[in-house]
Amino acid sequence: MKTPSLSFRLPLLLALAAGTALIGTELFASGPRAFDPELTQKIDQLRTQIQAQGGQFQVGVNPAMQYDRERLCGTRSELMPVEFLSHEPGGFENYEIQETATALPASFVGIFSSVKDQGQCGSCWAFSTIGSLEGAALKQKGAANGTVNADGSITVSGDAPALSEEQVLSCNPWGWGCNGGYFAFDMLMPSKAGPQGYYKGAVPAASFPYVGDTVACSIGRNPSYTPVVKWGYVGGSSAVPSVAAIKSAIYTHGGVSACVYADDYFQAYTGGVFTDRTYYNTINHAIMLVGWDDAKGAWLLKNSWGPSWGVDGFMWIKYGTCEVGLGACWVTE
Repeated sequence: MKTPSLSFRLPLLLALAAGTALIGTELFASGPRAFDPELTQKIDQLRTQIQAQGGQFQVGVNPAMQYDRERLCGTRSELMPVEFLSHEPGGFENYEIQETATALPASFVGIFSSVKDQGQCGSCWAFSTIGSLEGAALKQKGAANGTVNADGSITVSGDAPALSEEQVLSCNPWGWGCNGGYFAFDMLMPSKAGPQGYYKGAVPAASFPYVGDTVACSIGRNPSYTPVVKWGYVGGSSAVPSVAAIKSAIYTHGGVSACVYADDYFQAYTGGVFTDRTYYNTINHAIMLVGWDDAKGAWLLKNSWGPSWGVDGFMWIKYGTCEVGLGACWVTE
């Protein structure tokens, strides 16, 4: 078994000693100190660059900045198994081509669970996978849509069945881990259960709590399962679908998993509508898109860097920025 690094274990042990619940909360709630000279100097540089580019978003010291960005961003599209192509529109596992709704509201907030914290493990792909399944379970239960409040804060849809990211991280059949992975819905489909690494669904978080590292697969006895009944790409697996197509999928399913390129500006984001004039033709991070606002021209993005990042753990990101939406996919439970 791989032993978690001391930098991870120390705050984890302190949290456990204090009786702090870790699932659905921040593993590192305190984050870096705002007066850390290196971080504050970096923020000053980013602010100068944003102002020069005419950006209207804010950056600042936040808990995600205590890690190298490469440790946070672990989505690797090149790891996608070829069989996932069958989930593209028209494929034999996605034969129900998603029709684009013609009459959509100018703003919409979908159905989604609470923001969690992946810590220093590059497990964003596992959190995006589980986040979409939790959202689908909430939708199945008839949960209310989330809300954007008058003060800009975000209220989630309700109490989701907290599911295990650690199962996806440590038990997947492809050998993915903190150093890289991809959407893992296939391993949670009852129709594929049986071979090692494939299950009847996701187990509760309590059956395999998140520890922020790849460890021996050890699921509690007789767990319940929340299944992925079906999943599919909104467009191609390596393409950014149209804004209309992504909106339609969010409106229908409550949210979608998707990829984005997270750079230094993204990591330091604290508010406003995120824009980035740098052109990227790659991605490195998995998130969820759970709403939109045409007045802002932006998606409501749900991240997995804890509720002290961004706006309660969320971001408003301009349509088309940083390849956001690439590989967008929906899930039904």
